[in-house]
Amino acid sequence: MTVSRDMTMGTGHPAHGEDVLLRVRDLRTSFFTPVGEVRAVGGVSFDVRRGEVLGIVGESGSGKSVTMLSVLRLLGTSGRIVGGEIEFDGVSLTTRSEAQMADLRGRRISMIFQDPMTSLNPVLSVGYQMREPLLRHGGRESDGGVARIVEMLRHVGIEPAEQRVKQYPHQFSGGQRQRIMIAMALICNPDLLIADEPTTALDVTVQAQILELMKGLQRRFGTSIILITHDLGVIAGTADRVLVMYGGHIVEEGTRRDIFYAPAHPYTRGLLQSVPNPETLSKSRLIPIEGQPPDLLNPPPGCPYSARCPQTMRVCLAFPPPRTQVSDSHAASCWLAARKLEGGAV
Repeated sequence: MTVSRDMTMGTGHPAHGEDVLLRVRDLRTSFFTPVGEVRAVGGVSFDVRRGEVLGIVGESGSGKSVTMLSVLRLLGTSGRIVGGEIEFDGVSLTTRSEAQMADLRGRRISMIFQDPMTSLNPVLSVGYQMREPLLRHGGRESDGGVARIVEMLRHVGIEPAEQRVKQYPHQFSGGQRQRIMIAMALICNPDLLIADEPTTALDVTVQAQILELMKGLQRRFGTSIILITHDLGVIAGTADRVLVMYGGHIVEEGTRRDIFYAPAHPYTRGLLQSVPNPETLSKSRLIPIEGQPPDLLNPPPGCPYSARCPQTMRVCLAFPPPRTQVSDSHAASCWLAARKLEGGAV
């Protein structure tokens, strides 16, 4: 086990180079506003392997969505990648032109954005909207792509697909519209699907159906999935590996078992204690995380979680925590983990 003296979290479980589809190293993204620079992502590193489901969990404002928008270079006019490197299938995305990125989006990397039920245009038929990515990326089928659209609607459980392809978004339920967005994202057979809060605003039964659908499609098409959520229950039933983000940093990384059964960071433990655990019969009171996330206009000099952590030490306030390799598959960026590894002294 090793301790690395920086806050850049890498992959705790090494992968062979040919197995890595997306590689992010020391990514730093800021938004430049009239009141100053908002350091939304403060130096994150991770890999996504071919065919895996990577979960990213954390509170709102932790940097989850901005990290993925950085990968797609969809940061708007005020956002900018200020450092780091992003590689997709061995090719740098940070140096690609906008035209090259536009060709990549939807064809090899697709994203389901937050609140996808409002992403569908209410005045255009579902089939018309699903045809757009096919036409954008060179589809020239004689039937205008209708066969492919019908096929994808069937894959996501929308029947009778031949009739429903002509219908409008208001004629579908919330869960069905979510399925349509998944079908649209997968219609060009992308290598990577980024799902940003894909079960938001859906009831528990429909959430389970959508997650089971995504897992089934992932197995069928071999697509890698990055699942962004604040819901630990979604992560527990879906992800192979998990990144825990806080204040623009990855504070812990590991397999699903590492994170849920042996959390090494106080923030991860706080998240787990603040939600009910259906696997136990315990009726213990849920413990909320007190306080507020850090101000990313003026991020703290030490650990970003130090102001809320019940185990804060003086060193936590002054210096960024080291990356501590807890096991081959598990790493945490925490002075407490480093102290435990080194026998008590920090």
